[in-house]
Amino acid sequence: MVNIAKITKKRLGELLIDDGLITNDQLQVALKEQQKTGGLLGETLVKLGAITEYDIAAALSTQFGLPYIDATHYTVNKEIFQLLPVEFMKQHQLVILDKISTIVTIAISGPLSEKVFEEIEKATKCKAFVFVSTVSQIKQVINSFGGK
Repeated sequence: MVNIAKITKKRLGELLIDDGLITNDQLQVALKEQQKTGGLLGETLVKLGAITEYDIAAALSTQFGLPYIDATHYTVNKEIFQLLPVEFMKQHQLVILDKISTIVTIAISGPLSEKVFEEIEKATKCKAFVFVSTVSQIKQVINSFGGK
């Protein structure tokens, strides 16, 4: 099973402040907005214009020690794409990119959950190798297969 343990104890907001990408005031505004909408902190910061999707992806890469990939620059085979249901990929903000032997390559842009990866590994009968991508890149790959 994929190891999704954080390599840093810092939360996303702390990482972004430490990297000088947002201020504490911007974080507080985003946290208040997040409480109202129930969205994810990263998405809220992007909607507020405080940060870019790429900045969020870079912070997640740092937080979890996962490599970044631009999912739109990856050629995805239709058979591979169909290993997971489109609705599952949309719900969990991920896309399956490739399968080599008993390993599937996944790009994610949302929260990491062991349960989700267990479902992926059960459905594909493969171990998952995970990259971080942006929300719009994940959506673009899904939409390219008619998964609007």
